[in-house]
Amino acid sequence: MPKSSIFCNGFEVGHSKEAFCILFKFLGPNGDTIEVAYVTISPSGTKTLLAQLAEDMKDYEKEHGQVETWNKAGNSSSSGQNQSGNRNPLVS
Repeated sequence: MPKSSIFCNGFEVGHSKEAFCILFKFLGPNGDTIEVAYVTISPSGTKTLLAQLAEDMKDYEKEHGQVETWNKAGNSSSSGQNQSGNRNPLVS
């Protein structure tokens, strides 16, 4: 079990044939970016994580109400995806 946790409000995702890579970041109010964690996951592990996150989000929204997604411009979006395909407004 991790000894500490770090708040992240941005991320980048990439993939190759062998793995998915996620770079978690903290973006400060003055524009500073701190890369806080880099995680590499197998394709099957990524699919398992995606299914688990979808299940947990469904439970969360049932309890707390719908969560809106954001596009790069910081506007809420019903689809949760902007023209560049990014789902997080803080993705570079």
